[in-house]
Amino acid sequence: MNKSQEIQSIIAQRQPLAQKLGNIESRLSSLYGLIQNLAQERDRQLEYWSGDAATQAKLKSLDFAQFEQIATSSLASLHRLQGRFSRKTLNFGVVGRMGQGKSTLLQSLSGLKNEVIPATQGKACTAARSTICHQPGNLTAAEIQFHDRESFLTEVIIPYYEKLKLTPAPNSFEAFAHSPIPNLPAGADQTDINIYNRLKDDYHTHAQKYQEYLGRGYLTIQDESQISNYVASKYNQDYQLINHECLAVKHVKISCPFPLDEIGAIALVDVPGLGDFRLGDESLVVEALAQEVDFILFIRKPSKDRANFEQSDTQLYDLANKALNDLPSRSIFVLNADRNGENQESCRSLKRDIDLETVKMPVLDWVIADCSSPEEANNKVLQAVLDNLRSNVTQLDRNYTQQKIADLQASLTKLQQQLQLAQGILPDIDEDEIANEYDDLFDEFLEKITNEMKIVQDQLTEKRDEPDENLKRQIETVLQDCRKNIDMPTIEEVERRRNLREYYASAYGEYLTELRASLSRKFLDMDKGLKKTIEGTKAKVADVLVEKCGLGGLTKARGAEFLAEVASQIPPDYTELKKGFDILSGFNLSYRGLIQHRIRLQLDPLTPDKTAGLKPGANAQDILDHLHELYQETIYNCENALHGFLSEPSQASFAIVEEFADRVLRAKTAQKEWKRFLRRKRGQIWNDFDNLQKQIDASQEWSRLLDSVSGHINDLEGSLKNL
Repeated sequence: MNKSQEIQSIIAQRQPLAQKLGNIESRLSSLYGLIQNLAQERDRQLEYWSGDAATQAKLKSLDFAQFEQIATSSLASLHRLQGRFSRKTLNFGVVGRMGQGKSTLLQSLSGLKNEVIPATQGKACTAARSTICHQPGNLTAAEIQFHDRESFLTEVIIPYYEKLKLTPAPNSFEAFAHSPIPNLPAGADQTDINIYNRLKDDYHTHAQKYQEYLGRGYLTIQDESQISNYVASKYNQDYQLINHECLAVKHVKISCPFPLDEIGAIALVDVPGLGDFRLGDESLVVEALAQEVDFILFIRKPSKDRANFEQSDTQLYDLANKALNDLPSRSIFVLNADRNGENQESCRSLKRDIDLETVKMPVLDWVIADCSSPEEANNKVLQAVLDNLRSNVTQLDRNYTQQKIADLQASLTKLQQQLQLAQGILPDIDEDEIANEYDDLFDEFLEKITNEMKIVQDQLTEKRDEPDENLKRQIETVLQDCRKNIDMPTIEEVERRRNLREYYASAYGEYLTELRASLSRKFLDMDKGLKKTIEGTKAKVADVLVEKCGLGGLTKARGAEFLAEVASQIPPDYTELKKGFDILSGFNLSYRGLIQHRIRLQLDPLTPDKTAGLKPGANAQDILDHLHELYQETIYNCENALHGFLSEPSQASFAIVEEFADRVLRAKTAQKEWKRFLRRKRGQIWNDFDNLQKQIDASQEWSRLLDSVSGHINDLEGSLKNL
């Protein structure tokens, strides 16, 4: 089996686990959403049971926030695992302090040169986390991912403020770039001073130079000579940074043809070397290892004269151990030997320290290799990794997964306990008690509406033969207008009209017709009085239903509009009830229908064909005298005719309310229709039922959500058992 087959075999072993994790992640995500809904519903339940202190206390005791936090953490872990196991590559992380040969090993495995991965002496070179992938062909390209302003602030700048205890911390990139950096606290040691200078000299002083790159998203570079500007920090002779764009870079993905095509399914993850004063380096190491790395190669290059592990070596190991599970089974130590072999003995000395556990950094294997040699990098380092992964990668992946799953299962058990508590929290609502309470309230309503409507009917009966005051006042207003505002011509106007028509008789006839039209128009205002009375009668009935019988909750409308709105709410099959409200709300009296035809009879004196003509020799003054006489006679006749209608509105009001009462109170099915209609509307009418209905609905929703959560837990546990 060659290297390519070995790598593909290892990758294939992980695919079934990736698919199962994807299913678990999906089910957990659904459960998480339901738990959020349940927590929100619990908060709403507190409102529904505001008068029940014991129930509120039980609801408040439920702790869903803890599981939400665990679910969020588990989802992130599962997503990383699923992403790791479903990758088409094996990702090797190369970790080491600066100057140990990390970049050199990457060059040997990838074939990249200093133009892309600098491996120069001096200050730390690697500036950003990079992933190097095989891409057949001759093209080397890089995809640069830049920070946006928010991620740059939180991931790069704020850690400096926290480490150095600088206050106040900036709340935006602009605040950082345009405000002075706070002074270091008194008593800062030299390490803190160096870190502070890095923040000030690189990030703050040159903010204007790299801020244009923040938020640019991704940039693809195919010019190999330009890639290092974003991957590595470059300094001039005065140790001043000259490529400020690298400060804005979050991640770099480099694609290139590997020297050995058969290892193309391997990706190399490079992180900045530790040991300088870039505060973000450690977080970059942890992030890279947790998200991208399957196996770690620790790089250490001892000098020929000194072969001792330092505290920084164990610190780096501990850092990696936080990020990657089973680190002793997922790592090897590469002791970087000089090409001329001068430090071979130092390498062997370090290996003895580990073998004898003089220094405790357990790993799978130790390899002494010249990292600058592509042959040794592939045949010694890479082969050692493949040999170890081939035999245990599946078990390692499963062990790590089981650790995460065990934590999740424990959380699900606690959640089930919370659900059991939640099941019995809400009080039972007795349906028989609700029905009995409604029957009592309906009987009370029926007694009230019968009594109050009888009072209204008696009042209308007593006054049904009396003149209606609204109509009486309106008649007086109309007659006063008729007497005061007379459209009578002047003598001059009569003469001009006679001159146009050539005869006084013709002018006289036209003036009669005009007076009749003017007078009849004034009587149209009689509608106002009629409408006012009928609307008042409707409002009186509506007030009884709202104020006395408690039906105001059916609608916010009042007066006559209340009746129309209730009529629209009554279903058609409640025939008597609906008919009663329809006829009352739609009833009107009009002048044209009730009085107009009788008034028109009194206008005959102003009709040329129905009145005496002018005597021979009549003049303009005679015309005016006749017009005045006939006009006054007509008004007198109209007034007498109208007085005969003064009791009509009272009688109409009595009649329509009687009809309404017959339909909604006395008809055979009226009581049954009221009972059914008000049962549907009881929550709108009686506050107790409104609160009770809300509690019933809330209890049903609570039970529905609990059942749904429980079902999702069972489904998720079934998936966990099949992992």
